[in-house]
Amino acid sequence: MSRIKHAIDAPYSTAWIARVGKLILNFGVLELETYLWLIQLSEAPEKLPEFSKLRFAQRVEKLMGLAKDRAYSPSWEAEARKCWNEALDQAKFRNRIAHSPLTFGWNKEAEEGEPDFIGIVDLQRRDSSQNALASKAEMDGVINSIVSLATRLANLRTDWCSIRDARHESKINA
Repeated sequence: MSRIKHAIDAPYSTAWIARVGKLILNFGVLELETYLWLIQLSEAPEKLPEFSKLRFAQRVEKLMGLAKDRAYSPSWEAEARKCWNEALDQAKFRNRIAHSPLTFGWNKEAEEGEPDFIGIVDLQRRDSSQNALASKAEMDGVINSIVSLATRLANLRTDWCSIRDARHESKINA
């Protein structure tokens, strides 16, 4: 008989379900940004099927090459590289949450009320340096970081597109 206890659809899990959902949904915006960056920086929308076959890290590697080749300034390129490297770090956490069994845990003996943390049963041992527990504060911090990062990346992309469009327009008007 198994000694591992687990709760299925426990009534106290609502706050954790919201956190996990927010993490996954907000990371989806970073996923979308990879496609938008690849299409816009390569100016090849017909390549979307090719890009969609790449994993997140492969897309980021490809778009960082495009960002280096097509940067309008060294500071823009440095900020883009910094942001995408942060996105790769956030992807590690997101992957552990999305692809691992999760369990509830409490800081006190009694397993009562809302759990204090979730345990991440990382059977694929993606990154042994990562903590096997995620607290509410850590989850909220990661979610907030992803939201901030997605906003920064969208702004960098928009800035790049504005400069690209202005250059095209000035060539047409010349």
